[in-house]
Amino acid sequence: MDPTDTDGLLPGKISLYRIELIVLVSLVLIYGQGTFQRNYIWKNNVSLWSDVVKKSPFKARAYEYLGLAYHQNGDMDSAIQQYIKGLSLAPCSADLHNNIGISYFEKGMTDLAIRHFKTAVELNPVHADAHYNLGVAYGNKGLFELANEEMRKGMALGRR
Repeated sequence: MDPTDTDGLLPGKISLYRIELIVLVSLVLIYGQGTFQRNYIWKNNVSLWSDVVKKSPFKARAYEYLGLAYHQNGDMDSAIQQYIKGLSLAPCSADLHNNIGISYFEKGMTDLAIRHFKTAVELNPVHADAHYNLGVAYGNKGLFELANEEMRKGMALGRR
C-alpha cells in the first residue's frame, strides 16, 4: 500500500471503510422502516392483538386477548366472536369461558353468561373471578342465596 494514499483507496478499488459505511446505513434504514411499521401495529390493543391473531391463528390466547381488547373498547359483539374462536381452539379454557360470560352479561344475556361462568367453575373450581361473576349473574336473576354463596367463594379464593 502506498504510504501517501490518505483515504485507503487504491485506483479502481472501494475502501473497506466505505463498504462498512454503506452496509451500516442500509441496516439503519431497513430496521428504521421495520420499527416505523411496528409502531403502527402497536397504536392500540385491537391492532396489536389483531396482528398477533394474523401471525398465530392457532393460538387461543391470541383470540382471548383480542376479545379483551374489543371488550375494553365496548364492542361486546366483536369480543364474543373472538372468544368463540378461542374456545374452538381451547374449549377447556376457564379464562375464556369467564371472559365470554362477562361479555354476555354486559349485553344483558344473563342466562348465557351463567352457563359460561358455570363452565369456568367446573373447569377450574378455584377460579375466584368466575365464582364471583357467577354470583353477580345469579343476583341479577334474583337468585340471592346462590349469588351470596358464589360471591363469598370468589372473595375467599381471591384472598389466597
